[in-house]
Amino acid sequence: MTDVVKRNGKKEPFRAQKLRKSIENAVSDAGFTITDQMKTIEHATQDAENLARNRNEISTTELRNEVVNDLESDAPEVARSWRNYEKQHGIR
Repeated sequence: MTDVVKRNGKKEPFRAQKLRKSIENAVSDAGFTITDQMKTIEHATQDAENLARNRNEISTTELRNEVVNDLESDAPEVARSWRNYEKQHGIR
């Protein structure tokens, strides 16, 4: 099982569903159709899961960068939505 290392150093088990929910929120905010939402969510989630697979731990920053890079290439509007959320919540 892979642990995710948070910015504060705390560790928790990697949960693809938690990451998927964050991606779903960004996709929904961008106004995508259901079909486009599913494709974008699947691609970004799968790539992040592959990155975390077979590792003892991974940082939230590394996961975030993987997701945002995928979104930038697949759906720039969603990447903007993700970054706006981070900015509004003082994450980045």
